[in-house]
Amino acid sequence: MGYTQETTTQMTLLAEEKITKTKQASIPIYRVTLVREGKMPTYESRIRSSANAHTVLQEYLDGVDREHFVVMLLDQKNQVIGLHTVSIGSLTASIVAPREVFKVAILANCANILIAHNHPSGAPRSA
Repeated sequence: MGYTQETTTQMTLLAEEKITKTKQASIPIYRVTLVREGKMPTYESRIRSSANAHTVLQEYLDGVDREHFVVMLLDQKNQVIGLHTVSIGSLTASIVAPREVFKVAILANCANILIAHNHPSGAPRSA
């Protein structure tokens, strides 16, 4: 049985493949949590109109000097279960990614959301 040099090389490579172990892959495991940072006293805990929402948000955003993009988290009866500032921008703009809005809503297990932003200058329309 005459093996040629090429056949011997192929057999050696096949033997090396059998010896070489495959590396074990690892998959990261994550845990995402929602952390309460505090409470805000308010007289309007149920949102029945835009005026109610305005009152709660005005209390929450009182005294801020930059534009804030806020999500109000509501249960099925429109009771406020939380407020979350998604983005704090500059004097005239606030950049928001949709995933950041919905992430907190899903984590809070809320039924409805109300999104809002303020105008620190007091002007209701941009220049």
